[in-house]
Amino acid sequence: MMNRKEINDKVVEWITEKVKREYADDVSLVLLYGSYINGTANSKSDVDCYFIPKTERAYNLATAFIIDGVGYDLYSIPWERVERIADLQECMLPLIGDARIIYCRNSDDSERFKEMQTKLQNNLTYDEYVKRIAQDKCEYASELCEQLKISDNMLQIRKIAGIVIMTLADAVAVYNHDYFHFGLKKQYEDLKNNFSDVPENIVIGYEQVVTALTAADIIDKTSNLFKNVCDYMEITVKSKATITPNTAETAKEINAPLLAGLYEEISSTFNKIYICCENRNYILAFLSAVCLQRELDDAKAAGCPSYDLLSCFDYRNLHKLAEITHTIENDFVKLIKNNGGKIKSFNNFEQFIQANL
Repeated sequence: MMNRKEINDKVVEWITEKVKREYADDVSLVLLYGSYINGTANSKSDVDCYFIPKTERAYNLATAFIIDGVGYDLYSIPWERVERIADLQECMLPLIGDARIIYCRNSDDSERFKEMQTKLQNNLTYDEYVKRIAQDKCEYASELCEQLKISDNMLQIRKIAGIVIMTLADAVAVYNHDYFHFGLKKQYEDLKNNFSDVPENIVIGYEQVVTALTAADIIDKTSNLFKNVCDYMEITVKSKATITPNTAETAKEINAPLLAGLYEEISSTFNKIYICCENRNYILAFLSAVCLQRELDDAKAAGCPSYDLLSCFDYRNLHKLAEITHTIENDFVKLIKNNGGKIKSFNNFEQFIQANL
């Protein structure tokens, strides 16, 4: 029986060989990032991998699957989006700054990607530019805080608050000419330890949002954190008109194939919650639950029912979060299968290879 690292090594080898054999002229680059290359992998870690397409045919390479309970997602990021990330327009900076190339079509593609990495680093050095990016993030956080004030259920309150603290943390990192190289996995630790001049009230406020137990306290702590971050960066955000909360309606018809593909993509997030609960890492458990809740809410458009991961979140009792997550996962899988969806799930790597994806 292969251990997880052996399976991940085999998956990386499979991706590389498949591209060379079937998409050599269609894919510019294939890149790894995340726990597989940064030393933070655990027994449930997948391989974070994406490719940059050269032709339309390249998009056929995208796939997702599950091996021995762990989901893998090979997806595309076009050059235009790579450039947006390099310009700090998205928060996925490790995908450019900390990526490792495992396939390169030619030296021109390799050089182009290196230029994007250089552009990313250069953009981080410009005071005025990072201040403007931080301003944009704070304006987005402000809009979310307005939504928070008029939200009437704990699920939405916790989800919005979670998005706010992640957005504000990104703003602080960029303002300090940096980003979270380990993503959400170490966001709180890095915020606490890597930026020497960040006021303690920001670090404490971040944790207080996670540990707040009532709706009023969550809203209060989130608003305080927003104010403290803006004060620290000397950013002024003008109040905007009240925003109506975004509530997605459940579709009448269930799109089982689409939901099956989504499950293959997000099964790794289910696993992250389980690992965090086992390790009593309540901050990352909360952030992972917020991310999963967003995915499940978006899936309503494909017929997914309303699931609630967050209302009963209590940092003191992560066992309850694990139980709720497990119940939702089982129900989601049952929904897919009962409606004819096919989940690409394999017991081992050999079975995966035999499927000839």
